[in-house]
Amino acid sequence: MSERPVAAGGALKVTTGEEVSLRVSPATPIGGAHVYAAGLIRRKRSTKAEMTDRYRALVEIVTDAAPTGVRFCYYRAVSQGIVPKTDNGYGMVQRAPMHLRGTGIVPWESITDSSRWARRPDTWDSVEELLADAAASYRRTLWQDAAARVEVWCESESVAGVIWPVTDEWDVPLFPIKGQTSASFAHSAAMAYRYDRRPVTIYYVGDHDPAGLEIEANLADKLRTYSGRADMTIQRLACTPEQVAELALIGGPPKKRTWHPPTLGVQPFTGEAVEVEAIDAPILRQLVETAVTSHLDQHALDVTRMVEESERQGLLAMARGWSE
Repeated sequence: MSERPVAAGGALKVTTGEEVSLRVSPATPIGGAHVYAAGLIRRKRSTKAEMTDRYRALVEIVTDAAPTGVRFCYYRAVSQGIVPKTDNGYGMVQRAPMHLRGTGIVPWESITDSSRWARRPDTWDSVEELLADAAASYRRTLWQDAAARVEVWCESESVAGVIWPVTDEWDVPLFPIKGQTSASFAHSAAMAYRYDRRPVTIYYVGDHDPAGLEIEANLADKLRTYSGRADMTIQRLACTPEQVAELALIGGPPKKRTWHPPTLGVQPFTGEAVEVEAIDAPILRQLVETAVTSHLDQHALDVTRMVEESERQGLLAMARGWSE
């Protein structure tokens, strides 16, 4: 940053990549001190051509990664040099989806927001409609006879919205914990492990930083304690130090350099802090899919889906018969 001092009533220009002009009002002495009135700050705005190019690039990002979140789009935009890794750069990306969806350029459902949802009872206009809906949504559980119990837990709702299509497709429970999980939430989940004697595997998706490591460690401690299952496997699926290196993920300085798991002493943290949203949404979904499907037997899966389709047709026949 370069600065050039000026006299009262002049203009101070500070160069920070974009030119910023600050108009300084004449000084007014008060009690021996000089007080300056607030002035007008004018920042250089993007040209129409720059905005058009940025929006075109963001359309490609959203289209390629959908369903995705704003932070996922931001990190990909930074990695492609579309916006700077600054608060202003994030604001540029944050504003774009509203315009792009509002004008119909990209579908509204391309950007997820799983942090807000409505609560309402399920109702139908008729028994026929109920049976038709039941047929359309009917699914046989894929894990009833599986050798293991598999779940996915993640650090935030924004991440849950991006990986939900995979966990939904493969009938895997998904638990977004929104930071440090509550004792009540962990205890409720742990009770299921106590009465299910199959091996339990939990895949965790969260930030690679001291806070993220503490969240994962505290979660693991609570689940093992409440369930009495010291044998459960809790594996960090993302974001890992290896992924940071292999994918050249964008990070920043951590807020602290140590983290404290509940069963160990203070542990050092090295390297940059990296949010899991720095991983492209399609890559993150593929990581989840590969992990969960590794526990399924393909022959058993084929049989389950064949029976499911037969039973769905039976429900549809019931719906047609009810209306006749």
